[in-house]
Amino acid sequence: MSSIRPVNIALIGAGRIGSFHAESVARRLVDANLVAIADPASGAAEALASKLDAPKSFTDVAAVLADPDVEAVIIATPARFHSSIAVQAAEAGKAVFCEKPMALTLEDANRVIAATKSAKVPLQIGFNRRWDQSFAEGRAAIDEGKVGTPQLLRSLTRDPGPYGGSPEKTPLWTIFYETLIHDFDTLLWLNPGARPVEVTAIADALIRPDFKDKGFHDTAVVTIRFDNGSIAVAEANFSASYGYDIRGEVFGSDGMITMGDVRRSSMTLFDKNGVSNDTWRRDTDHFVHGYTAQLASFVNAVRGAALVGPTGEDARAALAIALACIKSVSENRTVSLSGF
Repeated sequence: MSSIRPVNIALIGAGRIGSFHAESVARRLVDANLVAIADPASGAAEALASKLDAPKSFTDVAAVLADPDVEAVIIATPARFHSSIAVQAAEAGKAVFCEKPMALTLEDANRVIAATKSAKVPLQIGFNRRWDQSFAEGRAAIDEGKVGTPQLLRSLTRDPGPYGGSPEKTPLWTIFYETLIHDFDTLLWLNPGARPVEVTAIADALIRPDFKDKGFHDTAVVTIRFDNGSIAVAEANFSASYGYDIRGEVFGSDGMITMGDVRRSSMTLFDKNGVSNDTWRRDTDHFVHGYTAQLASFVNAVRGAALVGPTGEDARAALAIALACIKSVSENRTVSLSGF
C-alpha cells in the first residue's frame, strides 16, 4: 500500500491567525508538514517553531523562500505586506496561501495574480467562511435552485466584545479591508454569475467616538447593487457584547436560506434566570473546521488537484468593493464599480 508524501509548508507571519494556521498544519492535517516558520520579530518564529516541532525558523522572509525544502507558504503577515510577499513566493516557485486581503490596491492584486500564473503555482485566499458547513450548504442550495433567483442578500460580521483594540494602532479603513472583505467575498459567492455594479457605504466610530476625527471606523453598513437586479447589505461592528456573530441570508424568488449562528450549539439552558445559550467568542473556535478545511484543500491543489478555494480573481473582486466603499464614505455618495 503506497503512502502519499506530505506537502512541506512554511508559515510567514507568526501572529495570532498565523500561529493557528501553523497549528492546523502541524496538528490537524495528516498530509502536510510544517517545515519552517518566518517572522521578523525577534524570537517569534523560533518560539512557535519550538512549540509545534517545526525544524526551521527564520527572521528573514527571503531565507525561507530560498529554502528548497519549502513547497508552499502560508502568508499571515500584516495586510500591507501580503502582495509583495506573495509575488516573491511565486517567483521562488512556492505555492501561495494568502490571508485576506490579498492586496490593498488593485494594481498590487493584479501583480499577485500575474506572478502566480506566470510561475504556474496555486494561489488560494483565506476566505474561510466558504468552508463553514452552513455557508457551504447554503451555496449548494442556491446552486440547486432551491431559492430561485436571489433578490435580497445579507452578510454580517460582529466581532466579540468588549472591544479591546487600539484605535490609534488600527490601520485606516480596516473595517473594509480586513473585516467586511469577508462579507464582500461571501455575497459575491452566494450570488453566482452576478456582477456588482454600485456601492453605497456608511461608516462611523460608535464604539470609540473619541477617535472619529482621526479617521477610525468601528461600525459600517454597505449596500451593493448587482447587475441581475439583486440587492445586498453587509454590516460590521467591532464589539458585539453577546459574542462572535457571523451570519448570512439569501432571499430569492422561490425561498430563503439563512446561514451562521452565534450560538455554540443547540443546547439551551432553562433555569431560574430564564432561557440562555452559550455563544462563540473567538473566530478560531467558531470556524475551526473551516480554517482546517481550506488548508486541506490548498494542500490538494499543491499536489496538482484543481483549485476549489477562493482564487486571486475572487480576492480582487472583493477588494474592488472595499475600495469603492472607501470612496463612498470619503465622498459621501454612491460609487459605480465600472472603474474598478
